[in-house]
Amino acid sequence: MRSLTTLLLLCVCCFAYAQKATKKTFLISSIGNNPLLYNQISTVDINSGKTSENVFDNNRKYSSRNNTYRSYDKQEDNDDDNDKDDSKKPLTSSVACIAYDAKSERLFYVPLNFSELRFMDLKESTPCFTYLRNQSLNLMHHKDDVANQITRMTIGKDGFGYALSNDGEHLIKFTTQGTPVIQDLGVLIDNPSNQVLVRSSCTSWGGDIVAAADGSLYLVTIRNHVFKISLPSKKCDYIGMIKNLPAEYTSNGVSADENGEMIVSCGTSIGKSFSPLYKVKFPSLEASPVGQKINGIGNISDLASSNLLFQKSDKDDDEKKKVKSTAEVFFVQSEATKEENNLPDFTIFPNPVTRGKFQVRSSNIKEKGEYRMLLLDVNGKAVVEGRMNLGLKTNINSFNFPSQYAKGIYFVQIADIYNRTVYSQQLIVE
Repeated sequence: MRSLTTLLLLCVCCFAYAQKATKKTFLISSIGNNPLLYNQISTVDINSGKTSENVFDNNRKYSSRNNTYRSYDKQEDNDDDNDKDDSKKPLTSSVACIAYDAKSERLFYVPLNFSELRFMDLKESTPCFTYLRNQSLNLMHHKDDVANQITRMTIGKDGFGYALSNDGEHLIKFTTQGTPVIQDLGVLIDNPSNQVLVRSSCTSWGGDIVAAADGSLYLVTIRNHVFKISLPSKKCDYIGMIKNLPAEYTSNGVSADENGEMIVSCGTSIGKSFSPLYKVKFPSLEASPVGQKINGIGNISDLASSNLLFQKSDKDDDEKKKVKSTAEVFFVQSEATKEENNLPDFTIFPNPVTRGKFQVRSSNIKEKGEYRMLLLDVNGKAVVEGRMNLGLKTNINSFNFPSQYAKGIYFVQIADIYNRTVYSQQLIVE
C-alpha cells in the first residue's frame, strides 16, 4: 500500500510540474572589460543565438527582501555603501549557477564566495530579489573554500530545486514555492565501475547539472565529463566525455532546449574562434556548435531553462493526440521507490522545538559507527555538538537546546567519521 501511495504521489507531482517546452534560455555572462566577472542575466534563443532581453546587471536599480521571514521592499540606489559591500548586491561580483522555475517565475542562484540561496522574482515589473539569509546553506568554511562552493543548479522534474557543491559532498534540495525550505541530501555515490570519479577535483568539479524527463539529474563537469545522478539514491553513473569540443572548451553551463536536447556553454570563449554554445547528442555525446557568436554577450558561466533533458517535443505530443490509446492503466513499484526504502533514514522531532529538547531518530544506517551531530545557528556557529553510535537498527538520541540561546531558526547537521555530511535539516526553536 505504501508503494502504491508513493507512486501515486509521484504521478501527481509529475503532472503538477509539467511545463510547456520553451525556446527561452536564461544565461549568466560577463560584460565589459571583466571577462571572468559573471554578473549579467540575459535571455537567448538557442536556435538563433540571438539575445532577446537584458534581464539584469549590477548597474540597474532593484528592490530586495533581506529574507522571507521579515519581508519588506527596500529600494537600493547603488549608493557608496552598496558599492563597497559586494554581499549587498544581488549578484555580488559573480554568479556561477542559476535555475529557472517556470511555475513560481523565480530565477534561483547562489553567488560565488557566498553560501546563500537567493532568487529573482520575474513576476515583478522591476528587478526584485530575495536573499534567504535566515536559511544560509552554511557550507563554506571561509571565502576561498572552493570545495564547498555551490556551482551547479537546476529544477528537477519533481518541481524541487537541486544544487551541488564542487566536491560533490553536498547535494542540496529546496522547495521553490512560498518560503523555500532547504535540505542537504549529502554525498554523491560513485558506481564502483566508474572510470572517472564524480568527486575528483581534477575531472569533476565545476560545470552544471540539468534535470531529465526520467527524474534523474545529469552532471556535466567543467572538464566536459558527463554523469547521470539517480534520485533519491544519489548514485552516479559515468556516461563518458563529450566529443568534438574545441581543445580549450570548458563546459561551465548546461540546459535543455525545447526538443529535450542538451546545450552546453563555455565560460572562457572570449577571444576564441569557436562558438560559446554546443549541442550534445545522446548516447554518442557528439557535440556540434550552435551558431558562431552571440552579440553583446561575454563569457557564459551558466544556463537555465524550464525544459527537461530528453523531454518529448511539441510535435511528438501532437502526433500522440491523433492516436487514441486503449491501453490499460496499472501500477507497479518503481525502481526509485525500491531504492528509497533502502536509504538511510533520519528524522528530527519535535520540530518546532517547544520544551528545550529534540531527538534524532535514525535507521537503516549501513555504515555503522560513530556519527557527529551539530546544531548550527544561522551564522554557521555550532551551539550544540553530540556523538551518536548508529547502525541498521533504529536509534534515538536526545539533545538539549541551550537555554542561553535565542529562539529562532537553526540547522541540524549529521556527519560521518570522515566528516562527510549525510543529513541536514532546518530546526525551528520556539
